Amino acid sequence: MVVNLLMKERVLVVGANGFIGSNLVSELISNDIPVTALVKINTNTIPLKKIGCYNIISSNNFNDTSVIRQLAVSSPKYVVNCSWEKSSNDKIKSLENTRNLIDLLQLTKNINSIGFVNLGSYEEYGKIEGTIDENIIPKPITNFGKLKYGHCLNLRQIARDLNINFCHLRLGEVYSSKSNGQFLFSNLIKIIASEAKPVITDIQNKIDFIEVSDVSRGIIKLIESNANGVFNIGTGNSYPNKDLINMIIKQIKPSCKPKFTEGKDLINFSLNISKIYKQTGWKPSINIWDGISMLIQEEKFKSPNTFESFTDTIRSIYKN
Repeated sequence: MVVNLLMKERVLVVGANGFIGSNLVSELISNDIPVTALVKINTNTIPLKKIGCYNIISSNNFNDTSVIRQLAVSSPKYVVNCSWEKSSNDKIKSLENTRNLIDLLQLTKNINSIGFVNLGSYEEYGKIEGTIDENIIPKPITNFGKLKYGHCLNLRQIARDLNINFCHLRLGEVYSSKSNGQFLFSNLIKIIASEAKPVITDIQNKIDFIEVSDVSRGIIKLIESNANGVFNIGTGNSYPNKDLINMIIKQIKPSCKPKFTEGKDLINFSLNISKIYKQTGWKPSINIWDGISMLIQEEKFKSPNTFESFTDTIRSIYKN
């Protein structure tokens, strides 16, 4: 049995305007957990306000005295970092992301929060096939994977020295059941529906896709459990892209004959999630088949679904 140590105390979400951050904020609010959003100056905060988040702090300096003063009043017990700076100049942004993380840990200590959650990636493991658990020694091969793994090692030691609970989450490929232009299958659904003939590569790739709402619930469970350490967050399953693509074609346009080509580097992995399940009781509620089916239904009926209506649909699946 998981004991709720959070007791509805406030959570600070850094990068709350981003893809995962905004979904986490929505999930916290739906669970009646007070939330503060920390975003960069000049960030559009209207989407956050639309989902009921009004406690918003805008700053480019995480340890500005005014920021510390405001947070000291609300006293968040956990800090969740969902921010990530992107640029074509990887060296500059690598330095900036590293500095931001160290500043955030210092902020966590300054406002007397008890825990810090950081988002990592399956890319930290490197080219490992099959089911991956947290005991495997990472050997990242991508710049992104190397940087995330380096952050994990450094932050874990710093957090230990500061007496802060630290969770580093290695996420599967995160997507949204709400239409998301960055998601491979969202674009494919639109192409097939438009009666174009798609050319599809990497058809044998098997990737552990995890719905963003499930990620958000996993984060909340870890916070409630006062967890500490590295955790995989995925579904524990993966399927060949070709199988998922064939399902899309069957439901949208069976007569479609796409051109399939093989990719150069096969990706074949799933994340073992037994550790987080044993510690928190969390398990994903939305498999990739259901996630794609919701995207297909959106495209079929062209109904202007709002963020809230999609979130309600996902939560109804979760409760069932």
